[in-house]
Amino acid sequence: MDDRKIDPVIEQELDAIWEKTIKKAKEDGQVCYNGISYRLNSIVENGRTLTIDFGTTEYKVRHGFLNISEYSNLSEELFCKSCSCSATIRTSDELYVMVELTGRSMNTNSIDLVGGIMETDLEIHTGNDVFNSFFKELKEEIGVVENDIDDVYLQTIFLEHSANVCFYFELILKINSEELLSRFISCNDKDIDIKSIQTFNRSEYQEVLNNHQSKNKHLIAELLKI
Repeated sequence: MDDRKIDPVIEQELDAIWEKTIKKAKEDGQVCYNGISYRLNSIVENGRTLTIDFGTTEYKVRHGFLNISEYSNLSEELFCKSCSCSATIRTSDELYVMVELTGRSMNTNSIDLVGGIMETDLEIHTGNDVFNSFFKELKEEIGVVENDIDDVYLQTIFLEHSANVCFYFELILKINSEELLSRFISCNDKDIDIKSIQTFNRSEYQEVLNNHQSKNKHLIAELLKI
């Protein structure tokens, strides 16, 4: 169930934006489709337990809100709150992992954290499934599987600058950066959006986050200082 309140005027604007987006994507040779993803209806904390209620929303709604300049003036019940996952990933030799993008998808960043939209092809019934949604992105984007992980935890859930919701993880790998890069290069089934893996020491990583065009990365840089 989607608990987002609907404003007919906004919905018409979202549809118009999507039509223009599809047209431009075809002209530019980009991959663009209107999938279904999870959205955050509500989250309730009770002691050490989080109860999360997910609904669903369309990608065109998520994308459309990014192109409505007045979205920040809307009341929160109208926010898209489409869910995505991302992570700070540290290799066993103390390097931090990001991905360089090909530009073939609708992601306008040239470099980004590993992660992606939490799509409904993987059903979420328990807290473990939230982790599994992230593990799916790990495998697809950089070839990392659960056995490669030394430690992982959900650091925070935050409302992004774009009125979407990010499940932000931090994890440490058992493998070093050389093994990670070698595995990526030899993979024959790479994600079409990923051009290469980039690794940084901690200060370099924080500098990339602080200088990133996405304000959400600035927040993550601050979280790393805690």
